[in-house]
Amino acid sequence: MSTIIRTENLGKDYGGGRGLRDLTMELSARTIFGYIGPNGSGKTTTIKLLCGLVNPSRGRAWIDGMEVLPRNILQIKRMIGYLPDEFGVYEQMSVWEYLDFFGAAYKIPVGLRRKRIYEVLELTDATHMLDYQVSSLSRGMHQKIGIAKTLLHDPTILILDEPANGLDPYARIEMRNTILRLKEIGKTVMLSSHILPELGTICDEVGIIEKGTLLIQGSLAEITHSLQEHIQLLIQVDSDVDVAAKVLKDVDNNDENDVRRHITNVLPVGNEIRVDYQGKRNEVADLTVKLIESNVRVLFIKEIEVDLENVFLAVTGHMDKDEGDGGKDALDPGRGQRGETGTNGAAQAGGDGKAGKKDSDPEARADAGARDRDQKKTETDADSAMKDAKPDVKGDSKADMTGIRKNGEEAKAEDGKKQDPVT
Repeated sequence: MSTIIRTENLGKDYGGGRGLRDLTMELSARTIFGYIGPNGSGKTTTIKLLCGLVNPSRGRAWIDGMEVLPRNILQIKRMIGYLPDEFGVYEQMSVWEYLDFFGAAYKIPVGLRRKRIYEVLELTDATHMLDYQVSSLSRGMHQKIGIAKTLLHDPTILILDEPANGLDPYARIEMRNTILRLKEIGKTVMLSSHILPELGTICDEVGIIEKGTLLIQGSLAEITHSLQEHIQLLIQVDSDVDVAAKVLKDVDNNDENDVRRHITNVLPVGNEIRVDYQGKRNEVADLTVKLIESNVRVLFIKEIEVDLENVFLAVTGHMDKDEGDGGKDALDPGRGQRGETGTNGAAQAGGDGKAGKKDSDPEARADAGARDRDQKKTETDADSAMKDAKPDVKGDSKADMTGIRKNGEEAKAEDGKKQDPVT
């Protein structure tokens, strides 16, 4: 495949060690490239440099063979469609008016503009939104219309900054399908995200960046194969699984080449055994030999595919730390590699309202703010319900009120009779 995006020692300095450091990479045409890294790692800076929105401190970049320079910016912008994480919307417009406005900004002729609007709405599965007011759109709908707007001038490259951020699970599935459709029609898609499971399912290649430095680039399989980390194997047997597990654990201490030295955490379940293996991949076949020599019937041995979260943690060197902290939530780089039981969790568990710790935790303040808003909303709803429950004293309801008063007076008179002494 031909190279469509290329950088050479590209860098941007913001001071204090922040920015992008000597980025050198190549992206192939008509592929989906996932740019992965925690917040503040340099993803958005890279995107802005490629789009010509900021000037580099050093290095060079090329878009489809054209160098990103001030004199080439107009041509570069025609080739790139850029959707930032937060993009402007004009809420008083309908979707049609919104897209027509940007079509005019792209200087698309009126006759062609109408055709392009229908094409991009169909491509993003948003034709039913044509007459919707922009102010009425959900977050997922906003993202669809944003991509439609980005496609209006028919760019060859789409750069999407955190396109799945803030979307519900169904909207994420729709976003994933839209991105795959863009690849099918020949677009090159570069998307940044810290939502790792989303990228692992659609990207042809990924690049992992941390603290402004690109650590590794390639397909998920290539990166996994290159890592000097343990892999997991699944072994299925057609005989006594306990015997097979014992064979895997019994290392021959007199044989320094015994492949079983690389096995840890033997876990039998049903007729399958999961093991952690830290040896060479081409020696996995020796395990089959050991099992067969012990009269264990082996149905298959296969490597369990590692997910993108574990690849990211292995590349960035956080794997051991997060395994120690315990908990899959620690895998999300956006959470600062810590589990739920941090300062906020300790404050809540104590139940004694220690304001010092609670107030010092931004997540705790956010949770407290959310609870306050929910409480105020509940109180407002309750007040509205009370108002709705009050009788209407206007018009025909006067007769009802008269009846209520009359019944009340009769009840009082009856009570008075009960209280009078018997004469």
